[in-house]
Amino acid sequence: MLMASLAGLAALPLMLLGILLPVALVVALQVWLCKRRSCWLGLILPGLTLLASLLILLSMAAFTRVGASEVVHDEHGAVVEEHHAEHWEALSGTELAAAGGVFLVANIPTVVLGGIWLHYKNRRDLREEMKRMDLQDLE
Repeated sequence: MLMASLAGLAALPLMLLGILLPVALVVALQVWLCKRRSCWLGLILPGLTLLASLLILLSMAAFTRVGASEVVHDEHGAVVEEHHAEHWEALSGTELAAAGGVFLVANIPTVVLGGIWLHYKNRRDLREEMKRMDLQDLE
């Protein structure tokens, strides 16, 4: 029992490193893209995460709405008849709440990366405004 807990204790930093290192690399990439001359480069990663969250939402909607089929076999195992019952109902309240929750959770990276982009965009705009004010003062 003690060995198992020690092995779990040793594996914890490795698991955290495996999770936190990719997150830190993505944040560093976002900061690097935002510091480039073009302001629009910083929107690449938030756009990709938004598309990924929409893909997750659409796949969730598609897989909850898969039509059921009924297959009738004879005594030898051969298919005698097959009925495809595709019925589409309105989303229930729990399915709608689950889809909303999945959409919100999947967009956490979009909000974080968009916040980084907004921060650097505001810094760049302020710096450019200060340069314009300095040029007007010199005239």
